[in-house]
Amino acid sequence: MKRLNILTTICMLLITYSNLYSFDGERKGFILGGGIGAGFLSNSEIENRAVFVTNFKIGYAPSNTLEIYYLSNVSWWGVDDITFTSGLSAIAATFYLDNTTETGWFVTGGLGLSAFSAPFEPDLESSSGFGLIAGGGYEFSSHWNVELDLKYSSISNGGPDLNIFEVLITINVLAF
Repeated sequence: MKRLNILTTICMLLITYSNLYSFDGERKGFILGGGIGAGFLSNSEIENRAVFVTNFKIGYAPSNTLEIYYLSNVSWWGVDDITFTSGLSAIAATFYLDNTTETGWFVTGGLGLSAFSAPFEPDLESSSGFGLIAGGGYEFSSHWNVELDLKYSSISNGGPDLNIFEVLITINVLAF
């Protein structure tokens, strides 16, 4: 039931963001975005698995081709009624290859703090480390894009390091 409530909340937020279509229609200026998707996670401690992905970004675009922002990218999955997450809080940038149209290709990347946790379990501790993300995508309509990312996290949890590799695809909405 918790997962259904989380999914419903995320979908409602995406619809709300899409209706904001904020400010002046120019990518330059304040930006706010979110997205959902799916992915594949592989790490050095547990088996490979499919994950649900959420994205959040807030920042500033100094031009119509460059955005600089805070990114929160979280992968969610469940094992034996316990929800786990692999998250990345990063400073990131997106570069659009064409600034003459409202649609087009872009590349993105960022680095920051990664974390592995079971957020709804008070008895399980979270671990953190270094992470990075890189990818690209296509803005198929003004404010809407599809993005493919590769994410790497190196988590130190007191024992052997946990290395997490992820391939993620998300549909995002961006108010600018």
